[in-house]
Amino acid sequence: MLRRLICLVLCLCLPVAQAEIVLPEIGDAAGGLLPAQLEQRIGVAFMRQVRQSLPVLDDPLVTSYVDSLGQRLTRNADDVQNPFGFFVVIDPTLNAFAGPGGNIGVHSGLILTTQTEDELASVLGHEIAHVTQRHLPRALEHQQRMTVPTIAAMLGAIILGAYGGGNAGVAAITAVQAGSVQNQIDFTRHNESEADRIGIQTLAAAGFDARAMADFFGRMHQASRFSAGEQLPGFLRTHPVTLDRIAESRDRALRLPGRRLPDRGMYLHMRERVRVLTAAGPAEARRYYEQNRMSEQAPAARAWRYGEALALLRVGKIADASERLSALRAEAPDFLPYRVAQVELALAAKRPADASALARDDLKLFPADQALLTLLGEAELRTGHAAATRALLGDQAHRAQPSPQILELLARAADQRGDKVEAYQMRAEYHVQHGHLELAMEQLRRASKLQPIAFAQLATIEARLRQLQEDMEFERQFFGRRALATP
Repeated sequence: MLRRLICLVLCLCLPVAQAEIVLPEIGDAAGGLLPAQLEQRIGVAFMRQVRQSLPVLDDPLVTSYVDSLGQRLTRNADDVQNPFGFFVVIDPTLNAFAGPGGNIGVHSGLILTTQTEDELASVLGHEIAHVTQRHLPRALEHQQRMTVPTIAAMLGAIILGAYGGGNAGVAAITAVQAGSVQNQIDFTRHNESEADRIGIQTLAAAGFDARAMADFFGRMHQASRFSAGEQLPGFLRTHPVTLDRIAESRDRALRLPGRRLPDRGMYLHMRERVRVLTAAGPAEARRYYEQNRMSEQAPAARAWRYGEALALLRVGKIADASERLSALRAEAPDFLPYRVAQVELALAAKRPADASALARDDLKLFPADQALLTLLGEAELRTGHAAATRALLGDQAHRAQPSPQILELLARAADQRGDKVEAYQMRAEYHVQHGHLELAMEQLRRASKLQPIAFAQLATIEARLRQLQEDMEFERQFFGRRALATP
């Protein structure tokens, strides 16, 4: 699926082949050609394209965990100049990628393939290093004037993992910089080595086991020995693993300290949650736990039981799920995943008042937790307390990249309260986050025609329309008209 996104990005360059963007003179190799402000704007457009083209896992508990893992790494990384964002793509393949603006995506299949939190952190650390080392601007270093579609094509190559020198990445670079293919291949190989070196240092500085990267690479190499060409996982095609690379990673790790911060089981539980939420269907998730034995090790066994409870919940076995969750809560009453699951169970059992009471109690222990806030907003909405939902979640609509799930709840809350103007506004922002700017503008135009409407509301809507029009022109330049098509 990621391959299709890159094909889309590359194809969409064609309608604007004559457009040019005048970029500043090169100063230093890391930041002269692609200024940070421009890269951040491209990053916002990139995330809209991602959501338009790929199934992003919008589960606040999983998203919060992966983001917290990534932020822990970035706090210990060198040369971090801009904020990072981390997200999960529902895709069984083994892959991860770094996009512009510090947006790092990881496939659900990669999470399920890792065996420890350290291994997952090692992949994130590698991708973070691609960003902090400014590999995209450095790839463009020798160009004083770059056409817009060429930049878009290079972005596509970066997203695909062109750093790794894999066939698809090299082909993408070749398409936009024919005549310097060998230099680009050498450059991407250098980037991979640099990302390994910096990533391992970041891994150790953040308290993870520095040997995890070599361990993960080694298992992937072993598993792929008899695979050929297109059968290789995407991560191995775009991040080729050789015995030399494994040896170099292991040698670097031996000079660094091992894990200093204990893994208290959150990784194992989030891996099971990802397994259940990304299964082909509820029955498929249930079948996994029927056909696979529980681990004999206590932490992994508890995570397995948690996954089984979630799978039971998804197929409507409320009583069985409740029994298992109650047993888990008795063992670890303050563990966040268990508390969240009990709120989810109350909602599934159509007891929104109980769900609301549980969530409010849980928030005393975990203030501002996104999963609990989202579930509480849903519970209040189902009990007819739309104003409470708005009070809980309203501020989040004004964040830089608000959760589509929150925006959808706020739109429903506005409908329930009879505020049609706000309902249109929230639906507009929901469409914006998914890259459907034309749909968003249509929602705002409908809102502006409602009567009565306050002058301040109308002014806000008109200002937002102008901003979205500018964004549309910007994205049309970089990605072409078809990138903005509505579903």
